[in-house]
Amino acid sequence: MENKYTPQGYASTSAILITLAIGILASIILPIIYIILGRLIPNIWFIAIIAFLLGMGLGFFIDLGVKIGKLRNRKIVTAIAVFCGLFAFYVQWVFFDTLIYSQKGFTFSLNATDIKLLADDFFFLFTHPNILFQEIVNLNEVGSFRIKGTDTVSGLLLWVIWAGEFIFILGGIIFSVLNGQVIKPYSEINDRWMIKRKTLNRIPMVENKEHLLNELNNRNFVVLNDQPSLMNEANYAEVIIFESMGDPTKYISILNVSNPTGKAKDKKMTNVIAFYPLQNANI
Repeated sequence: MENKYTPQGYASTSAILITLAIGILASIILPIIYIILGRLIPNIWFIAIIAFLLGMGLGFFIDLGVKIGKLRNRKIVTAIAVFCGLFAFYVQWVFFDTLIYSQKGFTFSLNATDIKLLADDFFFLFTHPNILFQEIVNLNEVGSFRIKGTDTVSGLLLWVIWAGEFIFILGGIIFSVLNGQVIKPYSEINDRWMIKRKTLNRIPMVENKEHLLNELNNRNFVVLNDQPSLMNEANYAEVIIFESMGDPTKYISILNVSNPTGKAKDKKMTNVIAFYPLQNANI
């Protein structure tokens, strides 16, 4: 079985609160930006893209909280991500409904009085979810947009589209956090996140993963040494090293790289080994 870094499960109250606070703040601000962009470009495919990006953006800020709070518990981070995703989806509905029923509609030509009215309506809907839900039901009956070449979308199809929007947002945030800071190596000895070494070692492309793992298990770390002769090769592997000063354990990830043209857009990378621990390795 391949050795791999496993988060230690650390989750102090302060770490959770820091992550949650940053996530909630992002869950208020980003959905407002999302609704504004959706109103400026009311295209269903564009909205699907920015819905996923909204989730990724939320994941970025939760990741920031994880990093600052040193939160190392996947289950708790996932729970925070789901909560913030639900909260963000609620906020975007509150703001969307506020604009739909605004006397001036969607416009940037608002004076101080108009902004205050919008804020009051937003707060009212935010604190009365039962009224918000009823207005969503009413909106579903008449429809809120139309797809080119069709009538206004309403009823079951509109519920499906809204469900898809929710899945895109939640999927984006979960994908982001579960591939973010929480999975990266942490030095328990130094009580800090390990640092990714700036220089990457190039080794021959890994054709046989099991053979490489066997070499590493036998402490033959020479196979990880940088080989400058591969600098101009189209196919090779990159060794990424995570380390912390004074910590005897390093972690490596290895990626197979294929770049037949030498251009960044044609570069393809495949993960081979992720966060493999090396004890007292001189690399």
